[in-house]
Amino acid sequence: MFSRILVPLDQSALAEQATGTAAAIARASKAEIGLVLAHEMAPYDGVLAASWSDAKTPEESIYVRTIAEELAKGANLTVDGCVETGNPVDVICRRAREIDADLIVMTSHGRTGFSRMWLGSVADGVVREASVPVLMLRPMDEKHHRLTEAPLFHRILVPLDGSAASSAILAAAGNMARASGGTLVLARVITPIPLLAFTEGMSMYPTAIVDEDATEQVADTAREELDDLARSLERDGLKVETDVVIGERIANAILEMAKAKSADLIAITTHGRGASRLVVGSVADKILRASHLPLLLLHPHAAERANTDHGQPMRATA
Repeated sequence: MFSRILVPLDQSALAEQATGTAAAIARASKAEIGLVLAHEMAPYDGVLAASWSDAKTPEESIYVRTIAEELAKGANLTVDGCVETGNPVDVICRRAREIDADLIVMTSHGRTGFSRMWLGSVADGVVREASVPVLMLRPMDEKHHRLTEAPLFHRILVPLDGSAASSAILAAAGNMARASGGTLVLARVITPIPLLAFTEGMSMYPTAIVDEDATEQVADTAREELDDLARSLERDGLKVETDVVIGERIANAILEMAKAKSADLIAITTHGRGASRLVVGSVADKILRASHLPLLLLHPHAAERANTDHGQPMRATA
């Protein structure tokens, strides 16, 4: 299961909402929690700007230490935190490497809002750059207290497209299911195959008519592949269900499956391959916009960054 969970903070109540879910996962996994806050330099040059930025650090350190102590005491966990200077995306991803985190838990926006990108600019950047899975939570009422008990995820929908890239999320999804004793629902959406027609010159072209036999044959193959994968995961002690549907709109089909299967989490890689590729800004984008469910996201080809140490951790152990 997970051993080290990183929670980014930005001194907003919305960002703090991730701590309750992170604590629940940490307790079930016997994991530690790391908190990180990015201290951004003032966006202009000069001695006064540098002095103002330096003066903010003690206040931010006290804030992070206070939350770490609250979590350690209230959730009986080992929690540490630090403030690091730099761009928030770079700070979060660097800190994840520094502490060897295997999961980042964050709300889909803190200060940045939804206006520019589907996740907010910081969250979007973390999903693209992090080399570990990112659990992206939907924001709740701002009055929600950071120590409020959060439920674990019991039915995790995992959309796959037959590629190794789409299957990369399975390890994290399996750890999430182990933490709760939950079920993985492996899902596959098959797009209809068009019937081919021939020109007088005997060249082929697709028509608007669906080749039902060919489509069903592909669906049958997908069912066999998912069943084989399910048996392998079950041998590892996981509870697994499978479902294959035929649909032209992949994101809509996934959302309908999530509803039909009573899923409380969707776990997906941020890209796969071919016509069914799962990319941020495409299928995953549509799912986040249309669904109230949190997402467990993984970018399988995240760039590796140099592990540079900035800031001293503050540890609080219950």
